[in-house]
Amino acid sequence: MVEIMIYIAMSSMMMASVYNAFHTQQNSYNSQNNTVEIQQTVRSGIYTMTREIRSAGYDPTRITKAGFVKELPDAPGKFSIDYSKDKNIIAFTMDKNGDGSLHSDSKPEQNTAEQIAYRLNPAPAARTLQRFNVTSLKWEDVAGNVDALNFVYLKQDGTRATVPQDIQYIEIALLVRSRNAEPKFLNTTTYVNKKNEALWTPPPGGDHYRRRLLTTTVQMRNVRTAS
Repeated sequence: MVEIMIYIAMSSMMMASVYNAFHTQQNSYNSQNNTVEIQQTVRSGIYTMTREIRSAGYDPTRITKAGFVKELPDAPGKFSIDYSKDKNIIAFTMDKNGDGSLHSDSKPEQNTAEQIAYRLNPAPAARTLQRFNVTSLKWEDVAGNVDALNFVYLKQDGTRATVPQDIQYIEIALLVRSRNAEPKFLNTTTYVNKKNEALWTPPPGGDHYRRRLLTTTVQMRNVRTAS
């Protein structure tokens, strides 16, 4: 009986050690997956936006007056941007195919490539980066688990631009969080943009989500006049 009890005790200790090792490896695997997913999401989101924003105002014929706008030509009334205070939405146009027009009835996809807007979903629980589709007149999700999207509009001299025609530089900040919480990880970081303005402040005591903030500055090369 004593030998059986000793065997059971040793087996229990071995099983506990195996479980702890497995649990540790599982936590490490989940943490790595969360980190990879965050990095992919934030890099993809920034790349998608900067690639198009950099082309804002492209207007080879000088006819369309492409540039930053308060609303898209083919989506009047769907939204309106006040560049003096709105920090998480942007809209702009470009004559991508150089035909002297931003409108296209024969090729609706041209509208979506030449009339572009991005925003942070205003629904607090949604946490998505959205792009406006001029053809369907709806906002479509581009990236999920977004805690903050921030645009800082600057003039040539580096001061704040409050009207679209003055924008020459844009500082973009995108903050993405992990899809799943990690009980043993505590995030108490306050994330700020390049102007040291808070984008996301942790709740009292922090939370258990990993986050990644990516910032970049885009210099406008094509913007001349915006309507």
